[in-house]
Amino acid sequence: MQYDSCEAQNVGYACAALSVIILISRVIISRWRREPADLSFVFVVLSILAIIGRIIVNYFYLTFGTTNEVLHDPHFSDHHDTSRLETGSILVLIARVLLTVGLWLQICLLLLFYSRITSGITWADRLTKTAWVTAVLTFIAIVLATFLECRPISLYWQINPNPGHCVRAYVQLLMQGIANIVIDLLLLFIAYPLICLRKRTLSEYISLYSLFALGTFCIVITIIRVVLIFNEDSSQTTRSLWASVQMFVSCFVANAPTIYGSLRVARRKRSGHRSTPGYASDEPLSRPERLERDSWIKMDEGIALKTTAPGVHHNPTPPFTTAISDNDDILPAPQSRP
Repeated sequence: MQYDSCEAQNVGYACAALSVIILISRVIISRWRREPADLSFVFVVLSILAIIGRIIVNYFYLTFGTTNEVLHDPHFSDHHDTSRLETGSILVLIARVLLTVGLWLQICLLLLFYSRITSGITWADRLTKTAWVTAVLTFIAIVLATFLECRPISLYWQINPNPGHCVRAYVQLLMQGIANIVIDLLLLFIAYPLICLRKRTLSEYISLYSLFALGTFCIVITIIRVVLIFNEDSSQTTRSLWASVQMFVSCFVANAPTIYGSLRVARRKRSGHRSTPGYASDEPLSRPERLERDSWIKMDEGIALKTTAPGVHHNPTPPFTTAISDNDDILPAPQSRP
């Protein structure tokens, strides 16, 4: 299905508006709950800037047209100023970089989220580090591919002679799509131990499997986007429209768990049902409560320790054993630790 620039712009506006609303909601809830401005707060602010910047750039290159459109319709340039086509083609490169920045910032937010709820599980920590390294390396590779797929770079905005198929940026698209899917799978593997940690209530199971469903949905959207762009010979309007959809889905998947978890904890505090004294505003939060502050999934610290070291068992002896001294006094002997 071929989309026109008007449809691509309208979908872009709607998806960008929804994405920004989600991100701003997260910031407002964070400030309302007086949470510290940590790394996730920085990523959220950068995401808002990237989304706004991309939608502005999208407006201009969809209005000006691009060299890619000339490949689809040789008469396209007859109705557009050549200099505007060149400007639009340059802006496309900037938009692709901003899209990659936005998507990878959502990946970083998810990595921070999973790092909190799986902290203390050795192999999950290793997978998390692997995902961080993969995210950094793939981001660099995609940005380089964005500018270097056409060499020299002037081919991106060259109209005559025909610059060839490199302006369709299939390599950049495939690298971005495959890398996104691989990292999403890593994130699902990181969260998998949560299923096996302990018995859960029905609501906890629903929340947990919703998290997996969101991650799977994000992968499906990435695949649909890549397939449709190939079917439309990399039409720029198709690329723009589905990039906007993917940006919104990624933004929702990355921020919905944290927003929901924060609202749930705030609702519990308002209702007065505090299970532990750690919820008091003037007392420090314990580790499980810090986890609940950031997510909708709870994990017991003891279970995390067992998962980390399956061969280590708790010492069943009491805190002190007794020993007889030389003068027949009964002395407490220090407990041996596992």
